[in-house]
Amino acid sequence: MIRSAVLLALVIGIVAFVAILVTNGFADIIRGVATIGWGLVAIVLIRLVALTLAGAAWGLMLGHQVDRPAGLYVGLRVIREAINSLLPAVQVGGDIVGGRLLAQYGVPAGLAAASILVDLLLQTATQGLFAVSGLAALWLAFGDTPVVREIGGGLIVAVPALGGFFLAQRLGLFALVDRGMGLIQRFLPALVPARPLDLQSGLRSIYGAHGRIAGAGLVHLLGWCTGILEIWLALGRMGVPIGFAEALVLESLGQAVRSAAFAVPGALGIQEGGFVLLGGLFGLSPATSLSLSLVKRLPDLAIGLPGLAAWQMIEIRKVKLPPLLRRGGA
Repeated sequence: MIRSAVLLALVIGIVAFVAILVTNGFADIIRGVATIGWGLVAIVLIRLVALTLAGAAWGLMLGHQVDRPAGLYVGLRVIREAINSLLPAVQVGGDIVGGRLLAQYGVPAGLAAASILVDLLLQTATQGLFAVSGLAALWLAFGDTPVVREIGGGLIVAVPALGGFFLAQRLGLFALVDRGMGLIQRFLPALVPARPLDLQSGLRSIYGAHGRIAGAGLVHLLGWCTGILEIWLALGRMGVPIGFAEALVLESLGQAVRSAAFAVPGALGIQEGGFVLLGGLFGLSPATSLSLSLVKRLPDLAIGLPGLAAWQMIEIRKVKLPPLLRRGGA
């Protein structure tokens, strides 16, 4: 049932993606992308910086619990992003895989799973702050208009869900997951790990390091901000120079639109429509906005395809850890 729904969402997304490109001058859109030239390489490198920061934030949370090199977290973060961006799955599938792979590298399974939950919360919370800053910039530019109110209303709707996710972690509700898995283990041992995950214990140990949580949040926020450089560079190379405030709005709210469309693989068609809407506020033509959206997708492929290949190497060949990654033991 879930797989059918995801495939249906993928088909709808592909149709919307193709339709919006064809009806807005596909040739002009491609020409806009081509004018960026060497800037495309720079944009891929900027995205690598963002993923490096995201991986570093993940590792920072666990630094007081396990001794693993930062490169491990960055590599697994690339794999997480590759799966979420390129495979027909709801955009948390890569995070589940990332937690399982981290456990394969010697991190206790419960702690690895708990780190994914906290990391997702920090990512979402900092993205929310980033989107609010973009909304503020939009309000300063246009005042209290219907568009600003609608976008603000959309952001407010997400607050209860984010708060509920946090409370579920802090109030011990994931202990119910541990107990449920214990019952399954008793009657259907082949379906769950032999040892309990102990998610709640992992969450307590992570949240106990308040300084590390705050530091990881700041690193995540910095990672979100790097996307502003992608927007600024891409439009500048296309001959459409914009200021910091405009780039902030396009990046922060464009990312918010993409995240809101988590049920559609890669947010196909949704991201493009979002950029057309947001770009139109600043006088960008639909073709220019769609060129920008395609440019934003280029790092997904340039980084994601090697990420998927690395994942398959780990899964199929059962790659052994080199001595550097064995540091600190299990």
